[in-house]
Amino acid sequence: MAFLDNSGDIVLDAVLTDLGRKRMAEGNFRITQFALGDDEIDYRIYNKNHPSGSAYYDLQILQTPVLEAFASTNANINYGLVSFNGNLNLLYMPTMKVWDKTIAVNGTNVQRTSGSVYYVVVNQTTADAVLSAMNSDYGEDAGINYYQQPGQGDTAIYVETGIDSINADPPRTTGRNNKQKYLSDQHLLDNNLDVSIDQRFLTVVAGAAKGTWLYPPSGDPTIEVKIGEGSRPGQNRIGISNYGTAVVSTITTQISARKDGSSDPDNYSMINGPSGVIAPLLFNVHPELIDSQAKYALYGKTGQDLFGDGNTYDYIDTIVYVVGKTSGVTAHIPVRVVRKV
Repeated sequence: MAFLDNSGDIVLDAVLTDLGRKRMAEGNFRITQFALGDDEIDYRIYNKNHPSGSAYYDLQILQTPVLEAFASTNANINYGLVSFNGNLNLLYMPTMKVWDKTIAVNGTNVQRTSGSVYYVVVNQTTADAVLSAMNSDYGEDAGINYYQQPGQGDTAIYVETGIDSINADPPRTTGRNNKQKYLSDQHLLDNNLDVSIDQRFLTVVAGAAKGTWLYPPSGDPTIEVKIGEGSRPGQNRIGISNYGTAVVSTITTQISARKDGSSDPDNYSMINGPSGVIAPLLFNVHPELIDSQAKYALYGKTGQDLFGDGNTYDYIDTIVYVVGKTSGVTAHIPVRVVRKV
């Protein structure tokens, strides 16, 4: 990877990938899609107080060195540009956050990180050992929330979208008017998510079942979530080798502000502002990770004392990529597949 010197006059730098050159050699090269990104741009250097006037506010941005075009087929844009068909009423863009809440859930519990990763265990033997180790570290029953058994609905990684800011601008409203104005009316609610998984390690991803919902925060509510059928990944939509993309359903949240002005809704949302949708994610592991050490030796670590509990474990770390199919919001989730030796 390298940067191109940019004095503000670069128009286009394009190269063919290995696959593109192959298609051209075969005589069937055709551009059908393209994506734009601005990974290298730091918008914080926009200076509206520049002493030379408004023509210079964005000069430093325009002259930022830009990345060379990638020739590798697995090159990925982390911050892609999206188009909303010239919608001039679009004032705010949503974001996606991964949950770390402790509230009661009627159904599948909220899984939380341990050591900055989300654990997925491969079998019951590993589940028992990890539960015991995590109870020791985090307190009684902590393991219920800190790891996921493959294909079971005990715990799930929850992701939520919405318009989030430090100062809650715009804020939640009691009638969810801002949700309607800034999300629903702007077609920024993601009814489905693209979830991309490395198929060498994970094989199935399940999301929310249709007809499930999120209770509004009044009284002493709980979130009620039911898990739908698992989806096997199909077409690779992110361009990273070995990945496939599954489509999972979401739930439109009913989080709103309380009339008494309390902060209780914060217990039911990761979004400091109008909440959009929420989705639980559950995974199945590849069968070769259950009884064999081969993939752990090749792609991860073997015989590791992860928890100081006297047991040793094999593990593989991988990233799950989640993208809203309508808004394009993204989250990268670190997952550790673990097996007790």
